[in-house]
Amino acid sequence: MKQYIFILGQNIELSKQEIITVIKNKKGIINNISNFFIIANISIKPEKLINILGGTIKILEYKDNINNLSKLKINNYIKNNLNKDIKNNFGFSIYNGNDKEYNIIFKKFLKLKKELKKNKYKIRLVTSKEKILSSVIISKNNLLNKELVIIKNNNNYIIGKTVVIQDFMKYGHRDINKPKKDIKSGMLPPKLAQIMINLTGLNNDKKILDPFCGSGTILQEAMLLGFKNIYGSDKDKRAIANSKENINWLKKEYKLSNSINIKQINVKNLNKYFDKKSIDIIVTEPFMGDARLIQKNNNIKTLKNITNELQILYMEAFKEFKKILSPNGKIVFLFPIIHNIYTFNKNVSNNINFKLIKPDIKSNKLSKNGNIIYSRINQKVKREITIWEN
Repeated sequence: MKQYIFILGQNIELSKQEIITVIKNKKGIINNISNFFIIANISIKPEKLINILGGTIKILEYKDNINNLSKLKINNYIKNNLNKDIKNNFGFSIYNGNDKEYNIIFKKFLKLKKELKKNKYKIRLVTSKEKILSSVIISKNNLLNKELVIIKNNNNYIIGKTVVIQDFMKYGHRDINKPKKDIKSGMLPPKLAQIMINLTGLNNDKKILDPFCGSGTILQEAMLLGFKNIYGSDKDKRAIANSKENINWLKKEYKLSNSINIKQINVKNLNKYFDKKSIDIIVTEPFMGDARLIQKNNNIKTLKNITNELQILYMEAFKEFKKILSPNGKIVFLFPIIHNIYTFNKNVSNNINFKLIKPDIKSNKLSKNGNIIYSRINQKVKREITIWEN
């Protein structure tokens, strides 16, 4: 096993939980969990792992831990990846550091740049306005294995070298360019769909179902994660047509051959179409109310009526889940928080005959129920992510 550093995405809590779940499933060993990174020993190649993890933006090869920047010997990490026959870009990022620390490192890099130029290397030091080089900058400037990352952690500095970055272009392509979208019921980001599946433990030999499949985002991400037994259902005829069209598009784009069974089924009738205890994993973002109506409406009474109706729907859904989910089966279910009105509450959980699995992480940003919240700035509908076991 080799030691790697995982740099987390915007939703820190969700990214942490995803990494912890996946690495445990892959028999890795977690060494350090910080506010914005995780260090772990893994046997799986980072090039493969970065395509699995929706919440990780960089994976670094762990190099060293020093207590003073004067001990930083950057030529030890950079020089071996340079070639005199071509133009070489190299750069650095410092996480959690101040301007003084950045300037100390910057001067070291300038000194190395001058030395390399004297030795006939064609050198360019890549910088940005921020102390951190973004994935876009790393990609455009070919900085894999040529970006040194310094992480200030308490009184020490952890040193790593970027070996892979998240493929932001592919996520954007799947999100924006798929042929069918449903703005009315909301749109689930591919990254979030991928993370939700990973929170079940990423056992892609299991049968997975999305009973509110909408335009098929979770089904698409399940295909890309290697699931072979994928099922989708929705009560809306148009949603089924949209899912099928998006799936066919994805198959062509990524040359996939997975077969998916998609049917028009009301969630209240799942047990009529699926055998008892035949589904291993249920991952879904249910109907969360008319997104356009919720955006325009601030009337508390109207919003309460919407959340009450949704709670009834969710209770009926979970009753059906109980009939078709296998022993020890997992559920990842998003409960909307609409204008700070929760649809998941103690009364709901007490009537659901499943074990609620609380996150491994500790944070003051969890929901009042102790679950991870996914949201973007100024969103009126937040998502409370719950994990259940049969």
